[in-house]
Amino acid sequence: MPTREHEIPLRLVQNQPALAPVLVRALGFEIPRHTEVVNTNTALTNCDPRELNADGAVLLRDGPRNVMAVVVERQNGRDKEKRLTWPAYLVNLHTRLECPTLLVVLCPTDSLASWCAAPIRTGHPGFDLAPLTIGPSRMPVIARDEQARELPELAVLSAHAHGNSDPRTLRAVVEALDSTPERNRAFYYDYVLSGLNEAAREELEGLMAVETYEWQSDFARKYVGIGREEGREEGREEGREEGRAAEAARSVLSVLEARGFTISDEVRRRVEGCADLATLEKWVPAAVTVDRPEDLLD
Repeated sequence: MPTREHEIPLRLVQNQPALAPVLVRALGFEIPRHTEVVNTNTALTNCDPRELNADGAVLLRDGPRNVMAVVVERQNGRDKEKRLTWPAYLVNLHTRLECPTLLVVLCPTDSLASWCAAPIRTGHPGFDLAPLTIGPSRMPVIARDEQARELPELAVLSAHAHGNSDPRTLRAVVEALDSTPERNRAFYYDYVLSGLNEAAREELEGLMAVETYEWQSDFARKYVGIGREEGREEGREEGREEGRAAEAARSVLSVLEARGFTISDEVRRRVEGCADLATLEKWVPAAVTVDRPEDLLD
């Protein structure tokens, strides 16, 4: 099952395809004029018994013309076999769409980004693929409210990458979450928290609750209030852990409800009664993809 670290960054791109060209531009590449950005088919098998499926693929169009395609991959570890598939992804997508095609790999650490950026030698003269990679240091910093409201998904990635060192990104992501559809808020917020240390986590929770920050939406009260009150009991790590578990359980149920499922009493009881934070953190991204709420418990 895909982990949260793998699933949620890709979900951000799927929810907001315009994120892909912004990331490419952040790497110093010119983006062609375009009027539309859409997700495209990630199945990149081309008459080959080996199935090839990219994590994400985005197409830029200018009217009826395809002007650029971007394959978006999430890499959480050093996987040599996975790297060997990347040239095929580009060639097959280029063949299908007949436009310039780029590969962007999102990495949780700068060291992994450097490893993934090493050229992939195909053996053909002039045909070596050097993946474009983004680790935390190359993730754009979104520090202004208007930027966050314009592209909330980028603000989420920014806060996850920079929130421990730049509190401006935390303030910005609060604005971003307030501009995000209810169905996405829970796991966006959960993903931001997963990248923060204790001090930054408390800073974010405080921003979402203090009266001076006029962000008193139902989401803040529902997903932050209880977890914050339980999690910030002075000097009690156990209380913090319970608060995070309660927060994660609410995120799981919120995602299932947003997908239109009717949650049985048994599933609700099991989720709300689960005290194991690691299990709950696995259930959050799984809730995005399961066919039935009961499948979470299998």
